[in-house]
Amino acid sequence: MRRNRRMLSAVFAAALGSVLLAVPGATQAYAATGVSLPLYQLADMKVDGSHQKIFLSMPAGADGRVVVTDYDGNSTWLGGLPGAGGLALSPDDQTLYVAARDIDTIVAFDTATLAETARYHVGDGVDPWGVAVAGGKLWFGYGVSGDLGSIDVHAAEPVVDLALDGSLDSGAELVTSPADPNVLVVGTGDPNRNTLTVYDVSSGSPVMAERRVLSGTEMNGLRDIDVTPDGRTVLTAALISPGYRAFRLDDLSDVATHTAPASPLAVAAGPDGTVAGGAQNTSADVPDVSLYAPAASAPLTAVELGAAAQSPVVRGLAWAPDGSRLFAVTGQSGVMGLQFHSLQADTTVPTTLALDAPPTSRKGRTLALTGTLTPGTVPGTTVTVTRHDAANPGGVSLGTVPVAADGTFTATDAPARLGEVRYVVAFDGDHWHTASSAEATVQITRN
Repeated sequence: MRRNRRMLSAVFAAALGSVLLAVPGATQAYAATGVSLPLYQLADMKVDGSHQKIFLSMPAGADGRVVVTDYDGNSTWLGGLPGAGGLALSPDDQTLYVAARDIDTIVAFDTATLAETARYHVGDGVDPWGVAVAGGKLWFGYGVSGDLGSIDVHAAEPVVDLALDGSLDSGAELVTSPADPNVLVVGTGDPNRNTLTVYDVSSGSPVMAERRVLSGTEMNGLRDIDVTPDGRTVLTAALISPGYRAFRLDDLSDVATHTAPASPLAVAAGPDGTVAGGAQNTSADVPDVSLYAPAASAPLTAVELGAAAQSPVVRGLAWAPDGSRLFAVTGQSGVMGLQFHSLQADTTVPTTLALDAPPTSRKGRTLALTGTLTPGTVPGTTVTVTRHDAANPGGVSLGTVPVAADGTFTATDAPARLGEVRYVVAFDGDHWHTASSAEATVQITRN
């Protein structure tokens, strides 16, 4: 593998004259109404939970910038960042890294003061885009044909390594595993070939652990990628996809598809595993944002973000690290400028159980109890079934039965006593669903 190395010196903000302009504050935005942002396109979005700030990048050529907003939409912006694209936060939330593609430079800022602290020129014509911090280094995707590079930003003389994986496609998006600081995940979205690659970077060099290539018919045009907080699942949103797809991080096999309208735009995993997905608002019955329990195909609930034809933009969703807010950036067809939404999303939804049983059955004969739990729940959900009769007025457990993805379940019993039998089915609830129960009676007759 060919490797280019370049020695760097950190250049501090006082010498470089970074521009910081204030934008008047706006009203709080907890519901559908958005707050106008000094952006008209979005490249990336990161949330700093330590300082309660959201960073949003806009390439826009010479006017490239990073908008910095608090949780209520009051914003400032950082200029002097031509081609501002990928964003990354250090693990301690103290440093923001911005890939300024048009000047072949990654710029570092202090997240508390917003002062520029360093610039790392990665080489003329390198064109860095996606960035991430893993294994103690800063990683970046770059180039027209696609490659991987890194910077040891902690070295006395920071070092750039290039040409670390020339098998990547262009426009790589980089994310890390919240559960393992040595795991780097890279996604690319060529129209005819989408790739997901998992690297072990604990040694300081990228060692490919897994790669999956998805043809254009499987998934076309990757738009967004995230890793769940437990580090087990990679989530994607793509131009052409049956929904927000979930892959096992360890082997990139399919976990689930969170069903969604055509052309998903953005996906983000909450700290409790809740999946938020944003789709193009093409009609009244297409929700702007849908929320899913992990691996569940059907959404828990949906959120509308305001005006008709207003939709989340690509990579326009992110969670507060404590789960208190879901942030969305939206755009509207024919309207210049983007809007910021700060949502307090309740992801616990009520459930209902329905139970059907035959009105009569003969003694000793097997009877079937069928039912439905609504809405559909996470895989592995079960309900308990209890039989109450004259001999067991307090009830005797018949055990648990699994609930299918569509919420349906079936249980069987063969009562041995005459008279009325009452069956009770119960769902205990989980993090995303309330508990519920239902019952049905059967008259048991002689053989």
